[in-house]
Amino acid sequence: MLSPNRKSSRRIAGAFVALLAVLVVQGVLAAAAAAPLSDAEKIQALIRTVEGRKDLQFIRLDVAHSAREAANVLRIKLAFAGDRVKTVDDFIDHVATATQSGKPYYVRYPDGREVTSAEFLRQELKRIEHPPAAKRAIKR
Repeated sequence: MLSPNRKSSRRIAGAFVALLAVLVVQGVLAAAAAAPLSDAEKIQALIRTVEGRKDLQFIRLDVAHSAREAANVLRIKLAFAGDRVKTVDDFIDHVATATQSGKPYYVRYPDGREVTSAEFLRQELKRIEHPPAAKRAIKR
């Protein structure tokens, strides 16, 4: 049987190890939060944002599409664009805002208001680039 001093020492050592583990995890989360997203990560985050906005309609060629359909169109167009899309701005300007004929895409909100997809995506990009601190650590 361990003496009271040895039990106490083991508890202190265990508490120290647990505290050290917590500090390491916090450091990793802080580093992840501080690391800026690459353009490719931002593009994928925008597509996921579109896909997740089930409350919106995405208007393409005067036809309303679901969030899932719109995200799939963006994925296909991005794959087709290939190396021509180097930045998130390239993606917004050349892939996600208009048909090949130049007809703009729109986003329709539940209240009936419509904005261009460029306006919507730039607004969402700001949220992606500057999330609240708690979400930043979790999102990666």
